[in-house]
Amino acid sequence: MSYDITKLIYVKEDPVDADNVATFVIDANNWKQPQTDEDIVKITTFIANIATQTLLKSQKHGSNKFDVLVYMENFKVGNLNYKFVKYLADILKSLFPEKLRKATLIDPTKIFITSYEIVKTFLDKPTRKKVELVSTKENKPIYIDTIED
Repeated sequence: MSYDITKLIYVKEDPVDADNVATFVIDANNWKQPQTDEDIVKITTFIANIATQTLLKSQKHGSNKFDVLVYMENFKVGNLNYKFVKYLADILKSLFPEKLRKATLIDPTKIFITSYEIVKTFLDKPTRKKVELVSTKENKPIYIDTIED
C-alpha cells in the first residue's frame, strides 16, 4: 500500500445519531483496491478494527449497531477488486453478525451502480436490504434492494 489509508477509512467524529448509532466512513474517491493477498489482509484487518471502534462507540451510548457511510462520487470501477470485496464481506459478516444497521453509498457512479449487481451477490439477503445508494445531487435514493424474503 502506497497511501495513507487512515485518511480514507475512519470513525466519524460526530456524536452518535438520535438512535445512538455511530458511523464509520470510507472515502472511496481516492481509493486504490488492494492487489496482493498481503494488502487484502492488511486493509481488511484495518477495516475490521475501525468497525470494532465504531461498534464500541455505539455500545458506549447503548446501541449494538453501527452504520457505514461510503463516499463514491469519483470512485473508479477499475479500482474494484472482487476478491477483496468477497473476503471483506465474509470477514465482516463473521465478526459482526447483525451489527450493521445500514450502509449508505453516496453518489455512486453509474458504472458502479451496474457493478453493484455483481457485488451484492457477495452479501446475504438481510445485509443487502441494509444497503442504500443515494444521490445528493438529486437528493433521493437511487437504488434500494427490493428482494423478497
